[in-house]
Amino acid sequence: MLQGALDAFADQGYDGTSVRELSRRLGVSHALLTARYGSKEGLWFAAMEHALAQSERTWRDIDESPALDDLEALRQALVRQVIFSATHPQVLRIMNREGSIDSPRVRFVVDRFVNPLRPGVEHLLSRLVAAGRIRPMPYATLHFLAVGGGGAIFANDVEAALLGAPSPPDAADIRAHAEAVADICIAGIAVAPSGAEPASELSSERGSGRTA
Repeated sequence: MLQGALDAFADQGYDGTSVRELSRRLGVSHALLTARYGSKEGLWFAAMEHALAQSERTWRDIDESPALDDLEALRQALVRQVIFSATHPQVLRIMNREGSIDSPRVRFVVDRFVNPLRPGVEHLLSRLVAAGRIRPMPYATLHFLAVGGGGAIFANDVEAALLGAPSPPDAADIRAHAEAVADICIAGIAVAPSGAEPASELSSERGSGRTA
């Protein structure tokens, strides 16, 4: 029922989805929906919580893996976040609508899932900055790169197919995309070891024909 509700809200938006349509699509009575979730908004909250619980576990695992190198922990979290977006493209489609409207729904997602995880992620980033391993990065930048940038290829599947992406992608395609997104993000914020040239300088030298 919650997965079906997620599909409906992703397809038609919150305002464009009526309780009558939800009842018909889910094959249940209006009375059952009301008794179980109280309202259409209550069902929306339950459907999003059902989906986002998996993403929440991904980021909580960072704090629960002290033996894992900090930079590798961040990379693995990015990979798993993108894979989550592939298996739950409805979430990004829904948030692309809700994220531009100040409503109890967008505040629910931020207050229930994003803000509770934020201190742990920011602490990880701070440790990496203090160790000289990455440049400072605003939390919002990381959030949108991982969630929106990494997941857009799955949420916008028609556009992705027109651009030549596998349609539908299989597990190997999803993993390859997730690994590429994580690698690009990490390379973009990583600080080159002392004595090494930044990747941007190396790229420009290759383009100009210079040699070391």
